[in-house]
Amino acid sequence: MSAPPDSLGPSVDVALLADAVQAVQGKLFILGGGWDTLWVPRFPARHPSLAIGIRLRVPVSWAAEKLKLSVELQDADGKPLLPTPLSQNIKLSPGQQRSQHATDFGLVRSFTFNNLPFRAEGPYSFVISTDDEPVSRLRFTVKARKPLTPEAD
Repeated sequence: MSAPPDSLGPSVDVALLADAVQAVQGKLFILGGGWDTLWVPRFPARHPSLAIGIRLRVPVSWAAEKLKLSVELQDADGKPLLPTPLSQNIKLSPGQQRSQHATDFGLVRSFTFNNLPFRAEGPYSFVISTDDEPVSRLRFTVKARKPLTPEAD
């Protein structure tokens, strides 16, 4: 027997990779979003900046007073590539649960990563966790851009 849908914890409504993201007053402001391939000149590579925009859906019936949202970069084998995941502790208050008739409410957050190193071409992913439990995975590929060659006249 499965649990009723509203007894589940937070889930990810939206998660996307972008050049820049800000989460302000319940909205995600996204610049250069929705990509899945990161092009670099060569390997090893260091990418100057990328961001993740996330919208969580939290059931009103979920009883926790706080939530830990974390993002961890992993390689194709699931090996973490950062010393520790980037985390935000979010205090949930009754004010966020706007209506007795609502089934859930949304939380938007953004994470920015500067100077990420990539040793090799291939698949990578950001694992999104709530309270240290994975709830979503953003997959992307890092590839070397082919050098431009002059065309023969």
